[in-house]
Parts: sequence; C-alpha cells; structure tokens
Amino acid sequence: MPNLASRSMKTSLALLIGALLLGGAAAGGRAQQITTLSTGSSLVPQGITLLSRTPQLVLRVRGSLVRGVGPRMTVRLNGQPLGTVAVDHTDWRDHAFTVPALLASGTTLEIVFDNDAAAGGEDRNLFIASVGQGSTRFQPGPLQSVYDRGAGARAFDGREVSAGRSDLPWDGALRITWPESLTPLATTARLQRQQAARLLQQASFGALPGEIEQLAVTGLPAWIDRQLALPASADFVGAVQARYDLGPEHRPRGAQYHPHQIGHHFWRHASQAPDQLRARTAFALHQIFMVSQHDDSLWLHARAYASYLDLLNRQAFGNFRDLIEEIALSPAMGLYLSHMRNQKEDPTRGRLPDENFARELMQLFTIGLHELRPDGSVVTDASGRPVETYGNADVMALARVFTGYGWAFPDSELTEAKLRAGWPDYSADGDRRIDLQRMKAYPGQHSPLEKRLFTGKPWERSIAAGGSAASDLKIALDTLFNHPNVGPFIGRQLIQRLVRSDPSPAYVGRISAVFANNGRGVRGDLGAVVRAILLDPEARSLPTAGTGHKLREPVLRVTQWMRAFEARSQTGQFRIDTEMDATGQRVMMSPSVFGYFRPGHVPAGTAMGAQSRTLPEFQLVSETSIATWANLALRMSGAGLGWTGSSADVSARYDALAELAGRGDLEGVVDQLDLRLFAGGMSAGLRQTLIDTMADVRGHDATSHLNRVRAAVLFALASHEYLIQR
Repeated sequence: MPNLASRSMKTSLALLIGALLLGGAAAGGRAQQITTLSTGSSLVPQGITLLSRTPQLVLRVRGSLVRGVGPRMTVRLNGQPLGTVAVDHTDWRDHAFTVPALLASGTTLEIVFDNDAAAGGEDRNLFIASVGQGSTRFQPGPLQSVYDRGAGARAFDGREVSAGRSDLPWDGALRITWPESLTPLATTARLQRQQAARLLQQASFGALPGEIEQLAVTGLPAWIDRQLALPASADFVGAVQARYDLGPEHRPRGAQYHPHQIGHHFWRHASQAPDQLRARTAFALHQIFMVSQHDDSLWLHARAYASYLDLLNRQAFGNFRDLIEEIALSPAMGLYLSHMRNQKEDPTRGRLPDENFARELMQLFTIGLHELRPDGSVVTDASGRPVETYGNADVMALARVFTGYGWAFPDSELTEAKLRAGWPDYSADGDRRIDLQRMKAYPGQHSPLEKRLFTGKPWERSIAAGGSAASDLKIALDTLFNHPNVGPFIGRQLIQRLVRSDPSPAYVGRISAVFANNGRGVRGDLGAVVRAILLDPEARSLPTAGTGHKLREPVLRVTQWMRAFEARSQTGQFRIDTEMDATGQRVMMSPSVFGYFRPGHVPAGTAMGAQSRTLPEFQLVSETSIATWANLALRMSGAGLGWTGSSADVSARYDALAELAGRGDLEGVVDQLDLRLFAGGMSAGLRQTLIDTMADVRGHDATSHLNRVRAAVLFALASHEYLIQR
C-alpha cells in the first residue's frame, strides 16, 4: 500500500497533533467537508437527514478525469434507468437516487459507465466505495456482482463478463444482485456492547473480541467481581528463572544474560493474562511505586526486580498497609532508592542515614507534598499558601527507621561487613535465592535514636528511642497508612491511571471514602477501591466535550491493539523493545522514580492548562513521539512489532476482518474497529474516512481485501480519536 501509507502518514501527523486540543472539533471528531447528494434537481448537504417517504438508494463514488471531464454514471433498477450523473469529482461523494420501494434480496441493480477515454496520460475511470439503502451498505465485488464489459447495448449482452469489482476501468455495466439486509444490532444490544468495550478499555489491557459479547451478557459488576477473585498469574520470577535455568551464560554476568527480558514477559502477560483487571491495576500501581530498570543498580538483579513486579500483582487487590510494607522491604526498592545498606548515624564521622527512600515514601508513595481534603483539594493556610505535609525533620526521622536493612542472608551471617559489602551469589551452585526474600534488619545496625514524625500535627507520632527495627517500621508505616491524605492522594492517581486524567473533586471524594471504609470497617482495601473507581457514575457516563478524557499512554495503545486483533509472537517471547523508546514509554524503563509522567502535570500553552486541568500523559507528547507513533501504527497495521532477527515478532490477525471486506461489507469492518478500538465512540467523520480509505484499495483478491483492512487499521490507530480514552 505505498500510496496509502504515504498519504496516511501525513494525515496521521495532523490528526495526532489534534489530540493536543481535546476540545472542539478535535475532541468531537474530524471537521466535516460538505459534499452533496444528487437528487434530481436538488442539492442537499451530506450529513443532513431528508425526511422523505420515498426510499433512497445512495452510491458513494469518485472518478478520474480526462481533460476535466469525469465518468458518466447511469443507475438502472431491473432494467429501468433511475438517473444519470456526471461524476466530475475525484473525492468520494454520495449520490442519491429515488427508488419506488426498499430493494428486496435478489433485485438486479446496474451501474453503467459509458464514456471511457484516455488522453495525455489521463485515464477516465469510475470508482465505487459503496452502494447502500437503509441498513444495507456494501462495496460491490465478486460475491454480489459481475462486470459486463462493452459500450452501448454491449454492456448488457452478457458476452464479455468477468467477476464484479469496485473500479470500472472500461465502458460496461456492473450488474449487482442485491444481498440480504446487513441488519445492525438492535440499539439496546449495541449499547450494551459499547458499555462492555468501554469498561474493558479502563479495566484491562484491551478487549479480546469474544470478551465484549460475554461481558455485555453478564454485566459489568459481575465481570469485575470475577476478576477480583482470580489469583495472580503474572509470575515474572518464573520467566527470569526459566532463563537462569538455561545455563550459567544466562545468569548474571553471563554472556547471554539480559535483564530486559522482563519487558518481553510484560507484553506476553498483558496480551494473554486471564486476570486482566489485576494486571492493569498492578501496572497502575507500578507507575505510582516506581522501580525502574533504567537504573544501573538493578542491572545484575533481574530476579529481584521480577519479584517486585510479582508483589505488585499479588497485592493489587490487597490492603494498602500490607502493600507499603512489602514495598519498603523489597530488595529491588532497597537498591533503587538506596535504603538497602542504609547505615545508622555516626556523629564521630559526621554520617547521617540516607534520606532518599524516606522522602519518596512520603512524597510519592503515601501522602504527597500538601495536605488534602477528602476530595483531593489542597488545604491552605491563612495566607492562601498550601500547607505542607512534612518537613525536613520528618524526612530525617523516617530515614532513621530505614537503617540497618540488607540482603536476607542467613541470620548467622548478618554482620556489619555483610551489610556493607555482601552480595547474592547468582551461580547455579551458590544461588540461595535471597533476592526473592524481604530485606532483613542486621543486629546492631539500626538507629537507636527517637524518631518524631509530624510534630504539631493532629497525627504526630513519637517512636521511642531504643526500639527494634521491626517495631519502628510498624509504627512508622501505621502512622503513614492512617494519615488522612492517603485516600485522596492514592485514589486520585488510580482514577487517573484507569479512567480519566482530571477527575472531579466529587469523584475523588467518593473513592477516598471507600479507601477509608470498604463498607465492612476496613481501611485501605484496594480491591474495593478499584471496584468503586470502575463503577462510579463518572466512570460509566460518557465524558462531555472537553472533560473526562484520558490520553491513552503508548503502552496501552499497543496492548489494546494486541488484544483487539489477537496478536501472536513468532518466538513466543514478545520481543518488543527499543521501538517504544521514542514514544517516551518503554516498559520497565522509566527515566526516574517520578515515572513517565507526573500526576499533577498541567500542559502549558493549552486550553486545559489555562483551566489548571491535570493531563499527566501529555508530558509524553512531542514532535518526536507523535512521529514515532505514526510509524508504529504503520508497522502494527502491517508486518507487526518487535524483531526475530529476520522479521517482525508480534503481528496481528486481520483474517476475520478481511473476510468481511471480501463480502463488500466495509461498514462491518468499521463496526468492528469502532467497537474493538474506540468502544463505539468513533466519530462519523473518521468512520467515513476509513470506508473511503478501504474503497481506495483496488482489486478483489484476498491480498486486496487484507490490504483494505490494514489501511483502515492504520488510519484508525493513527487517528487522534484512538489516542483519547473516553
């Protein structure tokens, strides 16, 4: 599809830039070009419904011109002419003809082209995108029609007949046998499917084709409850261990060792996991509790990193208090934020405990920078300044809590020397798998000083001097867990990651209330929080113009494509790697602990920025990321992503859609794209663009039908509408 691909790339860039607007025409659909319907002597703007008792037959056609003159088209019904039109336009336009009644199955319709010519390198042809009446609309092809070639009466003599086609390069008649009605779903069933598809956009990595129908039948709450009950299936540790078991060269420091295989497992799990809601929630939690392989400190510790990802999946529906304790004692987090080997203060040497994890535990993982009301609004002092949640004294006190922790060697080996310089042995013979265990407190290495938190606040707490590492940790984490900021701070970010970028205060307040009490007197029930987020009225109602949207981050754009078209990996490893770099979101490779984007980001120089609306994902938007996505869309619609060494590794299945195209049912192809990729929210403008794009592809063999689908998928993926999760 060289011409289509080139044209689509230019169009894609323009459409993608439109995503920056999220309002007006960009949010509601592509600006409409006004064309006309030919109805005898009247001209009617396209898109305006004519209230008429007389049935209309609509042909969408275009022509190629010779010396400014286009093809002449006559339409005949059962041998009787309905009208003649000069198709003097090279863009797709609708022409309507009055018919005496709705066409019955088996009726003969003829489209006659009778002024073929060629001159000066120009060739006059007639092209047909669709023929339609009522609910039946299709592109003619070999299944419904034959092409009787010849001028004048020879167009009807049946002598030079070939398979029907949608492009008429010579004089002749395209003789169509009217098919059975392509009846659309009833309105109620269609809405149920759209609601199901929309939930799956929010609560999973994308919908498999059969899942939408199943969820539409069972209902949204029942699907969520079943997902909440499924056990974790991620097993990132198992994926790493399988590589280690291949031999010494695949273990740390071996020639074939590479920790980024964890990213491959992410793509495999995202596309195939049965526990989709858990996996999607764990992905959201990872963006809050970030540990990134971008940091060299984790290079040799792939299995420890995998264990961290497994704990996020395991605790995705657990209690927040348990989650922050597991995170605090995770070796991967200890390496990443440097509280592993954190030594207690030593006044003689002027040494103070490392404050890195203590600061991020408060700022990013639990309470944030400013005091919040339950609805997420910021508390201000008498001067109107935001009230800070903590000060430097709190950071220093909390840093003392996290002293004396190191690798989980056997208790007999927990010496100061081991704390400072001990490393796991990853050889097959020496591997004790201590990278999979919580960090241990080393005797005599924990700070014995008093730790005072939040002095002067209603929730202040003093941790007495001389306490053990375990008791100090419990008191500190309990204090943070019960801080009133946690519900709105974490709840708002989970809403952002799953549903919408700028939730209303009322939405945040409702989720904060569930965090505080799940209805059974339990605080911090993440499963209840996720359920409440997804079933909230703001999640289930369609967003209004300019509000309630979420820019779909690059990873989710790819996973939805993978699941929508049941993508498979040739190697079984889903080797998607560096092609995601320029999008700004390569999995497991966040540039810092702040993640790929910050939850409070307000895009400057935009209408949303002027309203102080948060749109975190817009931090990834740049000319480079826009161009990169257009190129990825081209690859996804064609050969696929990743690399085996000789071909793309991950490719989609478009066979079922190609069969629809082969039957001339271009509307059906677009219906499927609309449901799978847009949850039924595709605009009329984009819908027509996809149909016209498919009609531009010539030929009616299997390859041509597949190319039609690929062209439509390209335009769909590259559209700004696909980038916006509604």
